[in-house]
Amino acid sequence: MPSIDLQGTNFSLRVLPENGNKNFINVEIEIINEYLSYKHLCSDMTFEEMEEWLFAMSRLLAGAYGKECNLSFEKAGIAVDLYPYTDNGKAVERLERREKDCVMIVRMLLKSSKGKSFLGGIHSFLFHKKEIEVFSGKLREEFDKYYAQRGHGMGKYLFVGVSPQGYKGCNYWYLDPSESTHKGDYVWVRMGRHNTEQVVYVDSVRRFDDETAPYDPSVVKQVLRKATEKEIKQFIKSVKR
Repeated sequence: MPSIDLQGTNFSLRVLPENGNKNFINVEIEIINEYLSYKHLCSDMTFEEMEEWLFAMSRLLAGAYGKECNLSFEKAGIAVDLYPYTDNGKAVERLERREKDCVMIVRMLLKSSKGKSFLGGIHSFLFHKKEIEVFSGKLREEFDKYYAQRGHGMGKYLFVGVSPQGYKGCNYWYLDPSESTHKGDYVWVRMGRHNTEQVVYVDSVRRFDDETAPYDPSVVKQVLRKATEKEIKQFIKSVKR
């Protein structure tokens, strides 16, 4: 269970198996501090919303956001504000954003045990970079575990989620026509607006049908090939500089 101590408040968010509806997941939220002991099971968040949140945290850590980003999961009563590092409000280069602190604020409406009323308005929880890294990593592990049970193993398209420059968990999606890629591999892809060819890390591998694919299989970018051992060593060395 992803559990983080936020200056005296223990914040836990756990992904549980879905209960009959494959479009939604069960999220158990627990908040404990000197004044509050709260636990609630939320079944109003979709798989797509959870992945959007995970993806946004990874992009924040990778320095991809040049300005504030906001997410809202209204049915679940959760809003998320992501703030990249700035120099007294002035935008900085991506490399500096990646190296410096960033902030995530999670705002929640705490619900009664029966979910029909709210308790004390909106409560906010502040995460700094190190806390985001731990929280998002553990949450991704739980999410991937239960996503694998959704029955996509027989889909006709093999998609791989990849991360650039050594950052894991980003899940930029590419189609793998060879269907030979596995989680943990390194592959060559064309990334970004300029279609720069580069080596990336494979975070996850999933099968989709036409209805469930994250992008149109006929136009989405494709994996070019697997990286060789020499290319992988060069890539890892360059990331550690």
